[in-house]
Amino acid sequence: MTPPHSNFRHDIKRKFKKIQTMATKKSNQFSVFGTRPDNAICLPDVPYSVRLNCKDGGLFVGGNEAQHRKTNPDQKIDISIIKVSKFFGTLGKTENVLWLQLFFVPCSNVDSSILPKNTVCCSYIKKQSIAHLFNKVQEVMEHGDPGLGIFTLGFNKEVGDKGTYYTVDFDWRERESKEEKDQLDLIANFMSAYQEQLIDIEATRDLTCVDGWTAQQLQAFTAQRQELAGSSTHSLPAA
Repeated sequence: MTPPHSNFRHDIKRKFKKIQTMATKKSNQFSVFGTRPDNAICLPDVPYSVRLNCKDGGLFVGGNEAQHRKTNPDQKIDISIIKVSKFFGTLGKTENVLWLQLFFVPCSNVDSSILPKNTVCCSYIKKQSIAHLFNKVQEVMEHGDPGLGIFTLGFNKEVGDKGTYYTVDFDWRERESKEEKDQLDLIANFMSAYQEQLIDIEATRDLTCVDGWTAQQLQAFTAQRQELAGSSTHSLPAA
């Protein structure tokens, strides 16, 4: 027969070991980069930059090489555009042109291997791609608010003086599934709290925001910048 004091010591050791295990688990629960919110739109500390590659066609993240490709030119991606801003200047190797900055969230049907779900992304388009977007916006505005629906992003193959290139094309549709409608509620809640934080400082360091400028103001500014650039201005495809 086991002495009572032996069972008592065993119980004490077991409880102490349990407390040690709980303390160890608790001490290991920390985060270096923060955590993603549950069932909410995530805004990274550094904008999640998505390159809409007009040279090779497709979405690229982290660079321009093959390993950075997320989609092929014939793939289409559904997105919710949550903010647009106009900039003028130099981005990458393209100098002194008008850019449109797009903040968007991938829709619920986009695979997370392509873009992380419910995450705010940032991209830039120029020239023909800007025209494609605003042409579609004007078509939709006859019937409702384009921002409440879903834009389908794709790529058109073009041929210019310098060879083949791609332009970004946009289609639009109304939200259909419950997941798409629920995500709109998440976006509305996010925008009411974080709209002023949709900023991409690094990419716009050589760009000037021209939101609200008249056509005459923009034309004069463009001419001035191109005159200063002089012979260093390069002619690139109208992507």
